[in-house]
Formats: sequence, C-alpha cells, structure tokens
Amino acid sequence: MDLDPIPITRLLLSHRALLIILLCLSGQALSWRLWLKLAGRPGLRRLISLLFICFNLGWLHFLVVIYSGRPLGPGWAWLDRPSLAWQLLHLLFILPAALVSAVFGLVRFFSRHFSGRPARTPDLGTGRRDFLKTAAAGGLLGLTGLVCYGVFRQGRPPGLRRQTVPIRGLPTPLDGFVIAQVTDIHLGLWFSLTELRRAISLTAAAEPHLVVITGDLVDRDPEFARLYYEPLRSLAGVPHGVWGVLGNHDHYTGPERIAELLDGHGLNMLVDRRVNLPGLPLTLTGLDDQGHRRSWLGEAEALDFSAVSGPPARPGDLNILLNHRPEGFLQALGAGFKLYLAGHTHGGQYQAPWDSQANLAAVFFKYSSGLYGQEDGWLNVCRGLAAVGSLRLWAWPEIDILTLKKV
Repeated sequence: MDLDPIPITRLLLSHRALLIILLCLSGQALSWRLWLKLAGRPGLRRLISLLFICFNLGWLHFLVVIYSGRPLGPGWAWLDRPSLAWQLLHLLFILPAALVSAVFGLVRFFSRHFSGRPARTPDLGTGRRDFLKTAAAGGLLGLTGLVCYGVFRQGRPPGLRRQTVPIRGLPTPLDGFVIAQVTDIHLGLWFSLTELRRAISLTAAAEPHLVVITGDLVDRDPEFARLYYEPLRSLAGVPHGVWGVLGNHDHYTGPERIAELLDGHGLNMLVDRRVNLPGLPLTLTGLDDQGHRRSWLGEAEALDFSAVSGPPARPGDLNILLNHRPEGFLQALGAGFKLYLAGHTHGGQYQAPWDSQANLAAVFFKYSSGLYGQEDGWLNVCRGLAAVGSLRLWAWPEIDILTLKKV
C-alpha cells in the first residue's frame, strides 16, 4: 500500500504525541529513581540506566512509526513490543511505588527544611534494611521476569482452542460442521501483517467449513484494511466463506471505509445484515457494533435488531448471531439464536493461571472468556489475537475451532 509519512518535526509538534511522551518519560524518570535506590552496587546502577535507555528508545521508535502513518514493521516483535510492555509494567506496578517513594522523599525534605533540624530516620538496623531492599528488588525483578514471559508468549503463534458445541435440534446436515472464529486482530496498531499471515494460515490448516471474524479488524488507518487481501487468499477454499462484523476499534478508525475495502475481497461483511447460506440450513446475522450500549445496562437493552436487513431465516435453519461485544445473551436466545459468537474482551488479557474466568474483563462483563450456555443455545467469547499494550498474562491469544454436534 502507498504510504504518506509525515515529517518528524510534525510528529514532535503534535500535541497528543508530546503529551504521551511527557507523561511516559515522567513516569520512567520516577521509576528509574526507585530502581537506583534499590541498587546498591555501581555496576548494577549502570546496568539499570542502560536498560531504561534501550527500552525507551524502542518505545519512541514505536511512536514514530505510529505517527508516520506506516504499518508495523519488522522491529515490532523484537523492539517495539518489549518496549511497550516495559512501559506497561512501570505504569501498572512500579510507578505507584515510585510515586509513594517520591512523596515520602518530599515530605522528609520539607520537614527538614522548615524545622531547621536534621531529618530523623528510623534506625531499622543494617540487617533489616538490607533485607527490605533485597525483597523490594526481588519483587521488581520478579515482575520484570513475568512481563518478559508475557511478551515472549504473546509473540508465539496463537493457540487453536477446539470445542464441541452440542445443540438440541441441530439440522442433520450441520452435524460435525466446523466453524473457525477469529477476532480482535487490531491490524496496524497492536498486530502486524506478519502475524496476520501466520494466524490466517493456522485457521486455514484447521480446515473449517465456515470462518467468522467478529470485529476489531483494523486500528489507526482504515486503508490498512487492504493488507488483508493477500492473507485472506489462504481462506479462498473455505466451503461456506469468510464472514465478518465490525468492532468498536473499527468505528474509532473508519467503519464505512473498512467495510467498503474488505467486503468482497475475501471477506463478506455483515453490517446489520442477515444472510441465508445457499445449500445449507444456516442463517447468519451480523450486528454492527453498538458501542453506546454495555452489558451492565441490562440484558433487555443490550441488542438492537431494528436495523438488520436481509431475508428472514428459513424454517428449520440454525440461526447464528455475530456481534463484537458479548452482551445480551438471554436476549439473543429469546430472538431464536442457537449460537452467538463474540469477542471484544481479549479474555480479560490478564487472568489467573488456574481459572480462565478469573480475569480482568470479568469485572465489567458477565461473559468474558470461553463457552457459555447449554444445549438450547450457546455464547462463545473468543480471546482473540492482539493485545492492547502488547502484553497478556495467561489469557493467551487464540483462534476458536467450534464443531457443532446434534443432540
């Protein structure tokens, strides 16, 4: 695709870019000060300073790429993604401790200045002081190691999560029918073309009968939708096609242009549209993202089918709903849908290793990750591919392979 890069001077004069740079570098300076306080040896202090320089150069490179209008390049996996995870580590975990340390330092300074007396420092004893410093340094290093593992694992190929979905009254021709669900790709901001090619190849290798993409296809520039053309050729042999809906990030980017570029170029867009698949007792309904509604507003208000166009579902068809957000499940069941496919949550992006339901998204969404329901109707919430901020922990990227079974 043609690129229209902007001059670096315009990047540096961008108010939004300057604000991001100042906020992140201020946080890094506070965190660097905390790390140096915990590092006693001069050699270790020099190593910490070198790490801060390297990771911040990588993050600034990512910012230049974003504001220059270019898609993510080869440096994304090895330079930009670790640097962004480094920023996220400090923002979520280390910066709060650094702020507390800085506030106590200011309190001690002003106390000494206005009282005219030397500041009194509690005598913790050499052994106890060394233990506390070692424990704090160990905790910081442990968090750093955890983030390194998360970045490495996020960069690996997505997993194929295979599920059998038993449906009461499933039409006989659909017994054993395989659907591949892909979601939350965020191409152009959190996902690269190289990673997209790999994910699409894995999807094709699973030999599904139908592929659905449930939103957040493109970030930052709607023209990046053109990057899908070549990878989607791998899915040209899928018997019943590739179908997609838009997500909230598509709406932030340019929904009309994204749908225009993708529809008919290896992907059939269902933007508030219903279609009866020829030669198969299956009806697909795709909702446009209804971002002004949220699942915590109540099941009855979550979904709006009034704008949906297309022929009504044929008698005896399996009705499948595609929607980016996993909301209104009971409403969808009441509307006759037997299978509801959604994404949006990224599986919480951070979850407990022992329980996929103990994740960050569960705070906001009743249905946050995996398969929910029973034989009369199911909702599948796919964790998707990309990670906002480039970091996941245990909510690893996935492509869902769903096999329908008649019961």
